[in-house]
Amino acid sequence: MYSRVTHIARQSAPRLSASYATKRPSISSASPAAFAPVLEKPAAAATLKTIIVSTAQSKEEEAAAQGSTQKILPMFPGGAVRPAELSYSVRVHDNRKPRPKRPIVAPSTQKAKGKDVFYQLSLDPLSIATNASILSGYVTEMGQIRPRTSTELTVKSQRKLGKAIRRARMMGVIPLLSKFPSQEERKKSR
Repeated sequence: MYSRVTHIARQSAPRLSASYATKRPSISSASPAAFAPVLEKPAAAATLKTIIVSTAQSKEEEAAAQGSTQKILPMFPGGAVRPAELSYSVRVHDNRKPRPKRPIVAPSTQKAKGKDVFYQLSLDPLSIATNASILSGYVTEMGQIRPRTSTELTVKSQRKLGKAIRRARMMGVIPLLSKFPSQEERKKSR
C-alpha cells in the first residue's frame, strides 16, 4: 500500500535509500550493532529505563492532578517502534467514557407523546407555518429539517411540521438554505 503521505515523506527525506521502499525494517532483521551502546552497559540501560518509567509516572500524576484521564505509554531505548505506534491514539490511552450516541431509531409512540409539544397542547404544526421563530428550532444550521430521532415528535406531528417548514420556505418566512436567526442573533447584528 503506497499512500500519498509516504510519497511526500520520501520526497522530503532524500536520506532514505531506494531499498527502503521494497524492504521494511523489522525487529528480527535489526542488527545487534544498532543497539550496541545500550546493550554493552546493562546497568546504564536499566538506569535509563527506570528514569523513563519514573518520568512517565510523574507525567501521569500531573495529568491526574489536572483532572485528565489519559495514560501515556513510555518509549524505551533499544526497543524497535513501528511508525504506526507513533500515532497519538496508540501512545495515549484515554480512560474516559465514550459519549452517548444519538439514537438511530426514533422514539416509540408513547415516549414521543410525552415529549411532543404539539400533541400535548393539541396544536397543529401547519397553523404555525408563519411563525419563523418556532420553526427555526426544528431546522439545522444548514436549513435541513431535523429528523424525528432528534425532534422526538410523534409521526403525525413530524409529517405536519415538515409540511409547515416547506410551506414557510415557499412563502419566504424562513430561508431556504440556512437557519432563521434567533432574536438574540438579530439584536447582535443590528
